[in-house]
Amino acid sequence: MSSSRTTLPAAGEEFTLDALRGDGLERAAAVLRERGLVQLRGLGGRSDVLDTAVLLMSEPWQHRDADPDGLTVIRDTGQHDGRAGFAGLGRGDLELHTECAQLPRPPRLMVLACVRAAEDGGESLVVDGKAVLAELAASRPAALEALSAPRAAYFGGSDGQFAPVLEHLRGGQWRLRLRQDELARFSPEAQAHFPALRRAVEHHTSRMRLACGQALVLDNHRVLHGRTRFTGERLLLRALGWPRPALGMEAGFPSPCSAAGPAVTAFAADRG
Repeated sequence: MSSSRTTLPAAGEEFTLDALRGDGLERAAAVLRERGLVQLRGLGGRSDVLDTAVLLMSEPWQHRDADPDGLTVIRDTGQHDGRAGFAGLGRGDLELHTECAQLPRPPRLMVLACVRAAEDGGESLVVDGKAVLAELAASRPAALEALSAPRAAYFGGSDGQFAPVLEHLRGGQWRLRLRQDELARFSPEAQAHFPALRRAVEHHTSRMRLACGQALVLDNHRVLHGRTRFTGERLLLRALGWPRPALGMEAGFPSPCSAAGPAVTAFAADRG
């Protein structure tokens, strides 16, 4: 698995299912808390993806497109081109987003496993929201203020949700929520600063080409994910849910103090 342009993910940090079943789970949990992303290898198929989800999630979440076992097959169905909210089931570019942004309580964890790689393209894109927050706090505090307003965005259709893009939580933690398709609308103040957000996202985008048996475990409240267009019969399996208490994941992610401590601290103080 290769990456480019940013520090996410760290080279060599791959875990096997056997490691997760043993003493590697604690280390994987530490990596997930620190970076928002864990890489896996050697998954043998659907049963291994399910076993991985069971190890990591105490509360699975049944997506609209999931099979009865809770896994969603991500492939080009040939039937969803141009349908709002269904870009993941085509073969075009998939804008960076967090999963289920329109829900009051989006699932926290996502496992995304490759069963069959694309012939060409189909790279997975990931962005650490902590790095995006640091850049905005350091260089675009007005953008951070607009994007963290309670009604900065509306995600979904008639039963959607008003929410901040970057939400400041109690205890100094933050939570990211974003989609960039037809089911996302932004307040005039947030829309005015959207170019700054896009630039920050672009600066911190990593590209990874998953091979068969490789997978990503993402903190869906911190890491954006997307995909480049592809050819061939690319097929992935996805599981969504909430982490087991043993993973030690607090709500949200910590402020990036090392990168933009004074700016983030001052902003949080102003917000009360």
